[in-house]
Amino acid sequence: MGFSSVRGARIALLAGLSFGTPWQSVALSGDLAGMLGADTDDVFRGVSLSDNQPSLQGALHYDTDQWYAGLSAEEVRRDPARSVGVELIGFAAYQYRLSEDWTTALSLRHYDYPGNAYRSEYDYDEAALHLQWRQWSLSAIGSPDTFAADERGRYGRGAAYAYELGAQQPLPWALSAQAGAGYYDLQREIGTGYLYWNAGLSRPWDGWQFDVRYIGTDSVAVQRFGRQAVNRIVLSALWSF
Repeated sequence: MGFSSVRGARIALLAGLSFGTPWQSVALSGDLAGMLGADTDDVFRGVSLSDNQPSLQGALHYDTDQWYAGLSAEEVRRDPARSVGVELIGFAAYQYRLSEDWTTALSLRHYDYPGNAYRSEYDYDEAALHLQWRQWSLSAIGSPDTFAADERGRYGRGAAYAYELGAQQPLPWALSAQAGAGYYDLQREIGTGYLYWNAGLSRPWDGWQFDVRYIGTDSVAVQRFGRQAVNRIVLSALWSF
């Protein structure tokens, strides 16, 4: 898979990227498609954005040949009080096949939190360059204006970078195994970065995609984000239309 988190893999699907994500097989042909689903936890780069609680998801995306664009909405709990809110992600991507085995893509995303009292801090943009070789994928992601805060009282807004490596292997009975790892550089926000990883299985069934995944982080993430970054199992179900 191309991204080392459940929600990151979903973004890859929504952007039309064929980086072997567990959601790829449920993407429908045609110009306009969408999805509805839920996770037992909304985990992004190893850290829960839903306060370790279930999160509802929904999205629409439009594609024309190699170009893709869309909007997704996810239930999050980002403010200090952990109250329920929504995260909107607008995205666009261009994908180009270099050869039978190699594919590259450029994607852009904007994250927005309407109604959140800290919206002006939380909103941010990202650009990513992706490269896939057969079942393997590599992504380099950069943001000029990410906000992050840890449980030690460190916080800031500035450039942030993430680097991710993923792989997917088809299995019998329509199952697929995925594994991925990444590093999130938040030096300019909280003075450090951390490692995160995951491994899991997925299977399509009658328009649905089911996913079970074990997600972990290193000791630095747990020290800085507490229970939001502890290792966990995340279950997901997604219906495409």
